[in-house]
Amino acid sequence: MILEFALFSQRLFGKRIKGIANRMKELKAVLGRAGLLLPVEAYVSMMLLMTLIIFFAAGLNIFVLVYALTGHLSGSLLAGLGGGIAVGGFTLGILYMYPSIVAGKRRRAVEEGLSFTLSFMSILSSAGVPPKRIFKTIALLEQEQGVGLGGEGQIIYRDMEILGEDMLSVLKDAAMRKVSSIFSGVLEGIISTIKSGGVLTKYLEEEARSLMRMRRSIMKEFIDTLVMISEIYMSVLVAFPLIMIVMLVVMSSIGGGDISGTSPGTIVPMIIYVLVPGAGLSLLFMLDSISPK
Repeated sequence: MILEFALFSQRLFGKRIKGIANRMKELKAVLGRAGLLLPVEAYVSMMLLMTLIIFFAAGLNIFVLVYALTGHLSGSLLAGLGGGIAVGGFTLGILYMYPSIVAGKRRRAVEEGLSFTLSFMSILSSAGVPPKRIFKTIALLEQEQGVGLGGEGQIIYRDMEILGEDMLSVLKDAAMRKVSSIFSGVLEGIISTIKSGGVLTKYLEEEARSLMRMRRSIMKEFIDTLVMISEIYMSVLVAFPLIMIVMLVVMSSIGGGDISGTSPGTIVPMIIYVLVPGAGLSLLFMLDSISPK
C-alpha cells in the first residue's frame, strides 16, 4: 500500500522535486538504514502529497467548524488556513522523522540479538555450513521466528539469491548501509576473514564473546545507576512528600498561617496529585532514556 502510494506520488511530483530530493543525501542514507525500499524521490513526493492532503482536509474541517460556531466568514477562513498550515507542517515533520525512528528501531533490534546470532552462526560454521547457507538460515529465522538481525539477514540473502550478487559485494553493501556501527564492523571483519582465508568460525566466536563482555559491562553500569536512582526515588518521592504532608496537616490543624499566600490545605493535594505523579513520570522518562537499548 505504501509502495503504491509512494510511486503514485512520484509520478505526480517526481520531475518537479527531483533536484531537491537528490540534495537530501542524509534522508537517502536513513531510508537505507530503515529498510524502506523506496527511492528518495518517491519518499519526498509521498511526503509532499500527504502533507497537501492533510493541509486541505484539516483546513476545510476547521473552517466549517469555526464558521458553524461563529458565523464569521473571514475569521473562519483565517482559522482554517492557520490550522491547515499547522497540521500540515506537523505532518511533514512526522513524515521526515519517520525513517529515522524506524532506523533506530532496526538498530536496536540488530544490536540486541547480534551476540546470540553470531554464536549461532559460529556453530553452523563449525559444522561446515558455507557462509551463504548460514545467511539463508538467519533469513529463515527472521521470517518465521522474528529473531536474528532485525531483518538484515533477509535483505542480505535476498540480494545474494534473487539479485544474484556476489556474497562479498552484498556484505560490503550491508556494511555501508550502517544500520548499526557494531554490525557494520562485524560484516567488515567477515569480509576480511574470507578474503584472507582465515577461519570464519574462530572470528565469529571471538566477536560473540566480545559482544557478550561488552553487554555485561553495560548492564553492570546500568544496574549501578539503578541503585543510585532507587535511593533518589526513596528520598525524593517517598520520604520527602510524606514529611511535607505530615508537616502541612499539622500546621493546618493548629491554625498555621499560609505559605506564600497558599493555605496548607491547598498545598497537600498539589503534592499528592501534581508533584508526586509529575516527578514519577520524569523519573520514568529518564530511566527509558538511559536504559540499554
